[in-house]
Formats: sequence, C-alpha cells, structure tokens
Amino acid sequence: MHNKSFKVLSCIVFATGVLSGLAGCGSMQSQSIQTEEKAIESDVNVTTAQNDTEGQIEFELENVGLCTFAAGKEKASVLPDEVFVDSTKIGWTASTAEGEYIFPYMRVNETGDMFMIDWTYDEYYFAIYGKSSQETSDRDMAGKIALAIIYNLGGAE
Repeated sequence: MHNKSFKVLSCIVFATGVLSGLAGCGSMQSQSIQTEEKAIESDVNVTTAQNDTEGQIEFELENVGLCTFAAGKEKASVLPDEVFVDSTKIGWTASTAEGEYIFPYMRVNETGDMFMIDWTYDEYYFAIYGKSSQETSDRDMAGKIALAIIYNLGGAE
C-alpha cells in the first residue's frame, strides 16, 4: 500500500517537474517557451497536497489558459464537477515505464467550454482539465503532457 501511495506522490512530483521543466524554469513568472509550436507558461503552482494519496497542480497553456492536473484515490477529488459528453471522446493508447497499457480519453463538457483528459492506474484517478479552445490542436499539448506522465508511472518498487 505504501509503495502505491509513493508511486502516485512520485507521479505528482514528476508532473510538477515536467510542467516547470517544459517551461524552462518554474520560478520565472510569466516567461514562456515554444514547444512544438505551442507555448507553455512557466507559472506552475502546486495548489493542494492534502495527503500522500492526492494532489493538484495548476499550469497554463497558451491558447487554452489555466489547466489543472489532479491525482487521487477518490474519483470525486480528481474530476471536475462537470458533465462531459462521451460523443466528443478522443482516445489514446499510452504505455507506462513497465509496459502496461493505459487508455486516456479527452472529452468536452456539455457547453463545450471545458475539456478533460482522464485515466486510471493502480486504483488511482488522474485528470488534466481546463478551458476548451475552439481548436483541438490547442488542447493537444495537454494530451502530450498526459502521455508523458503516464509513461513515467510504474517503474521500480
């Protein structure tokens, strides 16, 4: 049990590193860099770390705005209080460090103004969500961040 909690906590720490690393330096406010024609703002903020089994990180993507990465054992603590439409679902196949396949999905809410990418791993729920851009390509960077986080799940005990 402790190892699983440690894995999720490690994933949250990794996500913080990915987001601030992609931005160049998390301590340089309002600076951005171009990554595959999309900019990631360097404002990365760990907003909550209630215990060793859940956490939340806010970050900004250009053309999308404020996004949230959340992880935890309770689905309600991770997913936003929105209804997402399954007919808008876009799915990917991602592999963890151990070669386990995970299937994250991107969906848009009923009003079309919010997107969410969510997946489960080892009884934990993960999500990245934010304001939905008109262009799906603007949300693709959030998908790439999700795939990078998934790739780094698992590993040595």
